[in-house]
Amino acid sequence: MAEITMPRLSDTMSEGSVGRWLKQPGDQIEVGDILCEIETDKATMELESFDKGVLQKILISEGQVVPIGEVIALIGDSMTEDEPASAPAPSLASEKQPVEAVLAGVSTPAVSTAPTAVVAAGGANGQASSDRVKASPLARRLAEEYGIDLHQVTGAGPGGRILKDDVEAFYRSRQTGGAPKPTPAQPPVAAPAAPIVPSSPASAVAPVASPPAPVAPAGEVETVSRMRRAIARTMSAAKPGTPHIYITVEIDMSETLRLRRQINASGAAPVKVSINDLAVKAAAKALRAVPALNSSYATTADGQPGVIRHGRVNIGVAMAIDDGLVAPVVNDAAEKSLGTIAAEISDLVGRARGGKLKQNELEGATLQVSNLGMFDVVEFVSIITPPQAGSLAIGAVREIPVVRDGEIVVGEMMFATISADHRVVDGATAARYLQEFKRLLETPMSLLV
Repeated sequence: MAEITMPRLSDTMSEGSVGRWLKQPGDQIEVGDILCEIETDKATMELESFDKGVLQKILISEGQVVPIGEVIALIGDSMTEDEPASAPAPSLASEKQPVEAVLAGVSTPAVSTAPTAVVAAGGANGQASSDRVKASPLARRLAEEYGIDLHQVTGAGPGGRILKDDVEAFYRSRQTGGAPKPTPAQPPVAAPAAPIVPSSPASAVAPVASPPAPVAPAGEVETVSRMRRAIARTMSAAKPGTPHIYITVEIDMSETLRLRRQINASGAAPVKVSINDLAVKAAAKALRAVPALNSSYATTADGQPGVIRHGRVNIGVAMAIDDGLVAPVVNDAAEKSLGTIAAEISDLVGRARGGKLKQNELEGATLQVSNLGMFDVVEFVSIITPPQAGSLAIGAVREIPVVRDGEIVVGEMMFATISADHRVVDGATAARYLQEFKRLLETPMSLLV
């Protein structure tokens, strides 16, 4: 009998899932036949058979995620009596506990028409108790880490093979003092089944409380795609903590400076409008256009990577004070007028220097703007403040030669660099954000509407 295992299809692949089974139990298999589609972190690939025979049993249902090397199907010379060809492929509702039951903490006995051998202390399947127990590699590793004797575990796999779920069910029943979960070869016991405690398939120890997700102004933690999870895992390994990516753009500030002079000369705003005020307004409106950056990296209740999508656009404005740096927040900056933003920042600056900021005025930012242009800094990168996913660094506006319409003229140019959390967004998304930020400052009338 040949075991078909979850293949390693890329260097970064540690687990995979079956997207779709193209063969069913009882089908004749030839070498080169496509058995199923395997979904990896970043692609869907076809799994070819290297064996010839009859597909006897499918062990992993569509959509189930398993580690590399886990047995997903069995191919033999012919169908055995205890594994009829008419038997349907196992699903999460048969061989595995139903998701609804697990979440509700209710144990549901597995149901199967195929008799299953039991591996127990004293011997089974015609073997002495000292013989090697039939178990998957992952089940053996879990049993070793749990300190479980596999002879005491009932196997629900083909021929009494002990699977990962059998070990986890035995461990949970032992922890709660209940009896092991009934298998197809055992009638359900009369006593109520012990509650099942949800645990991550990748966990090799007792369930541990996940770290709390960052508190967000709005929104809930949502799960992310397997590709996003792979990116988060890889980037965090390359740069522990918050894996930053940096992208810089050069902006022609001529029109923005002209508009600023007009506003200040007319007295249209309650206070003088600064370049920083214009940058804050543009940063906020750009987040509305590219909302993916208006997010936070977080973890779901079961410890999986996730993101929080913020409904509000709150800009933290970095300010230097005698004791260091603070970043009071302009809430809902995308909806406020330029004059309102300028007045609010002016007030925040004054109270920050006097040490009179309130704690709630320093919380809830979804992106930060840091401007060192007043120190003649041309270009720099800023550090992201968790749980934000981005920080925008603004340099000084310089008069330099530029080419316009085939002629060399004096341009008023400024560098802006976005630091983005690579677990949440990719370089292309961060670049689109900067592109929108640049567009707004180069056509600044759009900031007034």
